[in-house]
Amino acid sequence: MSASGADGRGRPGGRGRQGGEAGHGYHLPVMADEIVEQLVIDKQGAYLDATLGGGGHSSRILAALGDGGSVLGLDRDSEAVDRNRKNFAAEPRMRVERSEFGRVAEFCAPESLAGALFDLGVSSRQLDAKERGFSFASGTALDMRMGGEGVSAADLLAKWTERELAMVLFRNADINEGRKLAHNIKADMEAGAPMDSDLIRRAVEKLPGMRDENRNGMLARAFQAIRMEVNDEIGEVGNGLRAAVAALRTGGRLCVLSYHSVEDRKVKETIAEFERDCICAPNLPVCVCGSNNRKLRKVLRKPGLPTAEEMARNPRARSAKLRVAEKV
Repeated sequence: MSASGADGRGRPGGRGRQGGEAGHGYHLPVMADEIVEQLVIDKQGAYLDATLGGGGHSSRILAALGDGGSVLGLDRDSEAVDRNRKNFAAEPRMRVERSEFGRVAEFCAPESLAGALFDLGVSSRQLDAKERGFSFASGTALDMRMGGEGVSAADLLAKWTERELAMVLFRNADINEGRKLAHNIKADMEAGAPMDSDLIRRAVEKLPGMRDENRNGMLARAFQAIRMEVNDEIGEVGNGLRAAVAALRTGGRLCVLSYHSVEDRKVKETIAEFERDCICAPNLPVCVCGSNNRKLRKVLRKPGLPTAEEMARNPRARSAKLRVAEKV
């Protein structure tokens, strides 16, 4: 997912990832060198790739590990899981499981990991596959379910009130024009418009004062906001990061790549929870928790950014931010 909700090419932020997947719709793994440098502190340790995608980051991590090292890759997309199981079939150090990353605790024992990686967002392969319901292409059915389960985007749009839709657009993509956009969408639905991608496109085009050069960016952000609600992406980020912190051993590293401001804000807030010594309620006059609850320290004071060379080579990297923290 990406700055202002788009990856710089008018689509909701795609993760640029690879891993034996060239020619299969996946792309180069973002900031792979930086991630391996920050993440791999023990060549014989156990690592988690919580967002496996095309397997590009896992391939790079495995290349840096010794014979005793291992990687667990999770993905909620059954297609990605099947492809990675095939690609890594001859690699005994790699285990692939189908799961949302919010369920990390089901796969990783407390204090068992040397490192955990989260590459947030939706994969480029999902965005490009019209049948998955993420695409902007005209007439695409509004599905947007990453794992195929749950309620589709079309069903949620039918369920939400105009006010609820406006709140989703603001909460998940910082869309200040959310009320007008929600009104346009719901009005078109009430007039009997088909529940497809053109419903959102027309709503954006009807926004007053919308310049042509800004329409694709607004469309990307609207798709992003709805998709994030369909998949509970912000809730998953919080749950996944908290579970990963519990699974990290002392000195273990947490690396998180985010692609837009809403996503990055949740990462920053969640890491901050674990940087505090005191976790008492703010209204207590004195500390009663013992002020010894800190679990993370920042390794990078500011988020890492891709190099100019990488951005030129891989446009999907342009909005990426890398946050790194260490278990204490």
